[in-house]
Amino acid sequence: MKRIIDKINGMSGQYHPHDIFHDWVNMTAIMISNSINYDQELENNYLLIAKRYSSDKLIEISKLSGLLVELMNQDVKDYLGAIYMSLCASSNKTGQFFTPFHICEILAETSLSNYDGEILKINEPSCGAGANILAAAKALNKKGFNYQDKMDVIAQDLDNKCVYMCYVQLSIAGINAKVIQGNTLKDEVNKVLYTPMYVLKGGFNER
Repeated sequence: MKRIIDKINGMSGQYHPHDIFHDWVNMTAIMISNSINYDQELENNYLLIAKRYSSDKLIEISKLSGLLVELMNQDVKDYLGAIYMSLCASSNKTGQFFTPFHICEILAETSLSNYDGEILKINEPSCGAGANILAAAKALNKKGFNYQDKMDVIAQDLDNKCVYMCYVQLSIAGINAKVIQGNTLKDEVNKVLYTPMYVLKGGFNER
């Protein structure tokens, strides 16, 4: 994770580190989503972001995704939330503070203490970067279950940045999920992103 933070800080100059962070996450999310459910509007957004960077910096940004995959292969955690906080992208003005992952782990292990292998349906109305969902996946692993076979997730957030962060992490972790941008309290759905595992589980056939 330190390598990702160092790379982002090393690329800063014209852009603030948290701008680079969000551009990286957005491009990664769009790349994953459009590989399974093409959307021209998302593609246009991707190209608009990419135009801000030189080809050399785009290569460096792509390497960040590789490092994130390596991290997720080692252990399931909310890396993007932690990186976001480390880069001081959160502030009192936005009111965004991501719950430390160890707290999410405690909550998940307590809630799933009696879990016995049924399909776990999770509806997270304010998902942030997906920490609670990732903690649930890790708790299932600790109990000897393959979370990729046992989880069915709907994650939602009003903040577009959180939606992309959550989507990237759930996609890389291989979690069956729909990630929705919209106000949960108003039953608002502006955009839906489907993880690759959702497609593999036949989710498109149920839409």
